[in-house]
Amino acid sequence: MAKQFKEFKLSTTDEVEGKVEAVFSVFNEVDSDGDVVLPNSIKSGYGEKGVAMVWAHDWKDVVGRGEIVDDGNKAIFKGQFIMDTERGRDAFNTVKAMGDLQQWSFGYEVDDYEVGMFQKDTQEIEVRYLKNVKVWEVSPVLVGANQNTSTLSVKSDEDMRDDCVKDTEIEEIKEPKRFNEDVDELLIKLSTVLKRAKELTALRLKKEKLLSESSTDVLEELQDTLQEVFQDIDTLLDIASPKPDKDIVDDTTILLQTEELLLETMELEVEGEI
Repeated sequence: MAKQFKEFKLSTTDEVEGKVEAVFSVFNEVDSDGDVVLPNSIKSGYGEKGVAMVWAHDWKDVVGRGEIVDDGNKAIFKGQFIMDTERGRDAFNTVKAMGDLQQWSFGYEVDDYEVGMFQKDTQEIEVRYLKNVKVWEVSPVLVGANQNTSTLSVKSDEDMRDDCVKDTEIEEIKEPKRFNEDVDELLIKLSTVLKRAKELTALRLKKEKLLSESSTDVLEELQDTLQEVFQDIDTLLDIASPKPDKDIVDDTTILLQTEELLLETMELEVEGEI
């Protein structure tokens, strides 16, 4: 499953350095991505090892780590900036200086979800209910998707600095991903999108409704993009593929095919004379 990103807003409430606590997901609310996160659905992708804190989703720019706490109503990230490094201190100072303007995002994978309807104000809208989500990292960013989240505190504890994480390397980012890995992730993502489109369509048809205009527009845009991608890939294969083109026929083959055609023509003429 390809990784996705969801954003949330933070506001600094404590001037002491080092640690951060932030509400990064509120359950049973629809966000701007059209998702509703269900209680007990969010887990760290690393299990009990916690979750990484990186800057703007750049996995080569690790600034801390922390853990996820679920209180039944919301998910809270309790983290520690790496204050033993200049980058960790800079990241912390930036977050603290931004205050209420600071927003964050988290990278995640959806292991289980279902499509359904959600009552928002006076409207019933289609949403994706997230039932099982693996969170791989949280990141300071500029714009958030869920505006009902906030920083609980940003603080420092001198006694905790000796326990600050020094080994921040994440195995998945030690080496750049290979091209085939990028392709595999894209194919998985496309498969997920197609599955969701089918589920949305089935849900609408079951209610004797057609797709909404926005869903139709998105699918048409996807269709156009995929057609352009197909044409580009076809061109790349034509000009650079090491495999011989099956449509290219050598001179000898052309000569043999011509002779066969002439013979067939002569036989038809002879039969006609008889």
